[in-house]
Amino acid sequence: MKTIIEFLKSRFLWVNILIAIVVVFVICFLILMFLKGYTRHGESVEVPVLVGYYENEAEQIVKENQLKIEIVDSVYLRDTQPGIIVEQTPRAGTTVKHDRIIFLTVNAMTKKIIPLPNLINVSERQATYTLSSLGFEVGNVEIVPSEFSDLVLDVKYKGYSVAAGEKLVDGASLTLVVGENGASYQGQMAFVPDLAELFLPDAQKVISEKNLVVGYMDFDVMPANEDDKKLYRVYRQNPERGESVIPGKRIDIYLSKDANKAQKIKGQRQKDDFF
Repeated sequence: MKTIIEFLKSRFLWVNILIAIVVVFVICFLILMFLKGYTRHGESVEVPVLVGYYENEAEQIVKENQLKIEIVDSVYLRDTQPGIIVEQTPRAGTTVKHDRIIFLTVNAMTKKIIPLPNLINVSERQATYTLSSLGFEVGNVEIVPSEFSDLVLDVKYKGYSVAAGEKLVDGASLTLVVGENGASYQGQMAFVPDLAELFLPDAQKVISEKNLVVGYMDFDVMPANEDDKKLYRVYRQNPERGESVIPGKRIDIYLSKDANKAQKIKGQRQKDDFF
């Protein structure tokens, strides 16, 4: 017991305790200073408004505030200029440390591309609703004679017919060609053209030029896609060539990739004409 008491009273013990306390204090002080420097305690900045600016403008703004930016996403907003910042994280007014990255979403530089749906034989009202919901505009409606009223017979863009599946820019103004039974054609009659051996796009063009309408299209083998359809030739039609019909009459066409089918029909017609 006496030895322990003498040890507790010894100078050596208390010197070491004092040194240990100083060392702990110094270490704690150094850690606090390090953390203060690392986190830049007390040094913060308010996030500026970046929405509505272009990227290069935003870069200058954040540079002055010792911040950084990074574009992480893009969206398409029809009524906003391309390249404009539309969203930021953190939002403006938030307090952050210097060198914080502000994540940005910008409006796409190019317009959205939308495939045209199949609107042939759809009512004018339904076609208009469908186009509007997709982002198109119906700029005009052309009324033409037809066997059936209020059905879409064609869709045009900048004066040219466009087929289902063709891709157009968002907001494109389209014209609907709508049939009307009993529409005035001033007593004029149309003659059904000879469509044998014509590729589908050419047949459609000829039918339209004669003020007639493409009706049922029958493919002997189902096409793989819209581009594949363009490789099919007409080998049969109804009504037959030369028949006198009212404008707006539907012309049914039968198509095949087999050129021999069309040539066979063409040859038979020439033979019939000869006799």
